[in-house]
Amino acid sequence: MKFFKILYDNFLEVFAVLAFIMLIFLTFFQVCSRYIFQAPITFSEEIGRFLFIWISLLGAAIAMKHDKHIRLDLFQGRMRPHLRHSLDAIVFLLIFGFSMLVLVQSVKLSGATTRQIAPVSRIPMAYMYLILPISALFMGCYAMRHLISRFQQFLQARREQ
Repeated sequence: MKFFKILYDNFLEVFAVLAFIMLIFLTFFQVCSRYIFQAPITFSEEIGRFLFIWISLLGAAIAMKHDKHIRLDLFQGRMRPHLRHSLDAIVFLLIFGFSMLVLVQSVKLSGATTRQIAPVSRIPMAYMYLILPISALFMGCYAMRHLISRFQQFLQARREQ
């Protein structure tokens, strides 16, 4: 039971690590087949590109989960705690809104690509585009979680004043 809880809590990280390991092995075998055996694997470059896209977008969701996304904090250190929490809440609200916009539009995009097939690997392109709504959904959920947390911190800071 404990194993499943850890897997659930760290699903994105586990999936991203597995995809990264697959990318490493695929790239290694591609280089070996091309330079050692003089017989390149034709689909490996395309699959590697798809894995890289998936890993990048999963990494963005993981960064949002841990609140480690890129931010400019030039003025944030000089603000009072309740203002800092208010600014954070506004930022997370904007991230949530943008994530929901990306989610809606990427579902449309994934639907539009169901008949497209990758030229070399013959994988449906909808599988490649599927990471867009998945990452947007996770980022939106994490942004909402952080928004609620910042709101609670804001209320706590107001009570302490």
